Amino acid sequence: MSKKILLIAISALLASCGGNRVKKDDGHKEYSIFNENLITANKYLVKEDAERIESYTKRRGWQMLDGEGGLKYLIFDHGDGDSISQNPKVMMDYRLELLDGTVCYSSAEDGEKELVVGSSEMEPGLARAFKKFRHGDSTVMILPPHYAKGLIGDMNQIPPHSVIVYYARMK
Repeated sequence: MSKKILLIAISALLASCGGNRVKKDDGHKEYSIFNENLITANKYLVKEDAERIESYTKRRGWQMLDGEGGLKYLIFDHGDGDSISQNPKVMMDYRLELLDGTVCYSSAEDGEKELVVGSSEMEPGLARAFKKFRHGDSTVMILPPHYAKGLIGDMNQIPPHSVIVYYARMK
């Protein structure tokens, strides 16, 4: 599947390398065929990611809540601590998986994770999802690639353009 996605992205780039530029009638902005092809490829990838996430959640029988931009989350156990928005320093036990069940990282292997919500080391999807949680919540979050590690992955355990599943218990 990821080879297909990579092939589409490369095809879009190659098809646009002619350097043809089209000027918008109003003259305010210059658009290129390159940009149009990238937008088309990106829309395709986002749609395909959403379909994969939907299939994954249906197979598990999860009724997930929608976050913005394709982010999905579910709170398994509600905590009684402060809202993470009010107290942004979070300690958590976690397991990060791919949709195929491959475990990439976990607190069992790497120890508890300490995060400050909004800091640069966080995946953008986590920062957005954490706004919905309280200290003590146990959750699962599904982050599409643009809210996870993007087109290149993390160059270690997470492959390029991967949807990631985060199981977390916030302390």
